[in-house]
Amino acid sequence: MERFLQHVGEVLPRSDQRAKFGLYTLGLLSESERKSIEPLAAPTRPGAPDAAHQSMLHFVANAPWDDRAVRRRALAWALWGATAHGAVRGTVLDDTGLLKQGRHSVGVQRQYTGSAGKITNCQVAVTLCLFTDNDTIPLDLALYLPASWADDPARREKARVPEDVVFQTKGALARAMLRAAHADGVPLGDLLLADADYGREPETRALAGELGMNYAVGIHASQRVWDVGGVWIKPMRVESLVACIPDEEFHRLSWRNDTNGRELSARFAFWRVFLADGTREPRPSDRPVWLILEWRDGEEKPRRFFVSDLSETLPKKELVRRLKERWRTERMYEDLKGEVGFDHYEGRSWPGWHHHMSVVLCAYAVLVAERCMAFPPGAADDPLARAMRRAADATRRRLDPDAAIRVREGDDHVVAASVPDLRVRSERARANRARDTKLNLTQ
Repeated sequence: MERFLQHVGEVLPRSDQRAKFGLYTLGLLSESERKSIEPLAAPTRPGAPDAAHQSMLHFVANAPWDDRAVRRRALAWALWGATAHGAVRGTVLDDTGLLKQGRHSVGVQRQYTGSAGKITNCQVAVTLCLFTDNDTIPLDLALYLPASWADDPARREKARVPEDVVFQTKGALARAMLRAAHADGVPLGDLLLADADYGREPETRALAGELGMNYAVGIHASQRVWDVGGVWIKPMRVESLVACIPDEEFHRLSWRNDTNGRELSARFAFWRVFLADGTREPRPSDRPVWLILEWRDGEEKPRRFFVSDLSETLPKKELVRRLKERWRTERMYEDLKGEVGFDHYEGRSWPGWHHHMSVVLCAYAVLVAERCMAFPPGAADDPLARAMRRAADATRRRLDPDAAIRVREGDDHVVAASVPDLRVRSERARANRARDTKLNLTQ
């Protein structure tokens, strides 16, 4: 853990920032019920909780440090563990809601979030995630700033939204993060996954091609397509095409088992199509893609649609399995919110929100690396597995809750601060991760 804090702290410009970063990260990894600034700061200076709160508040909400640099350092640490057993296979664009009360937290408004399954008062975080065979790693995230905020000078000033931040769609935010990751040399894998809110935008699919990736993304029923045979005289909406496809063209395929061991399956139909660009007819240079229609049990007709430029020769079962890899982000969100305080930030400012999220990604990187050491794929007697378990045990010993660290504040004042309780995961969480690892290995 000391090595991790040093690894990330190298990009923080001041010693006091590095000290506060360490305390905040350790607090997020603790079993504190509420992981916002005040309850995390108080145990670091029991004799002066108010001073500890103000000091930590300054680090999170006001101190100038580079979120992107910190997040890249955290990612490198997580990838060190995750890619020991296999390369990054792909990238997922997604978003999740952070439920809020009131209207003063930056970016909050009544809006739809899949986390709640309805329109509710929340912030929306657009996320960029990497996945390997066994892990999902949050690479970057951005706060969606609705037009009601972006176009309101008074609200912007109060929340300290930077002048260069303008309204962008969630898709535009996701693509900007994807381009930045590619520019920084982040391994993105060879497959881009996204739901229909992102996949429906041609710019997202085009960017995948620019970065040398295939895509398998959701689309809306209103998407227009052309047949590859050149018979149609105008493009057809996918929802209209569904009515033309006989039931016998749908075949049941499974893609994985759920956490209870039950097989997940649905009926699928596959068509080769051209995606319509306005009303113009397909050109010889246009590439045909897979149109995938999913018909779940209990539905009167197919309601989920996808397109992919994966190989025409790829077996259909494998195509569906790759398409469904996006489910991993849901478990990642559960861990982020349940273990490292992803949605616990109570501040209202733009800098504070992004600083908090940067440290959250750091804390999660520690969990990913520890999980890879504690539950490495492969036989129990594998020498690498034994070595990684020994490293994990050593890490946990170094995180003894009775240990102490010394925090330098100013030029000449040094105080001892108790490390928060760092039993970073409950027995239930450990059992869940062991179970999920076994499931992934059997799929």
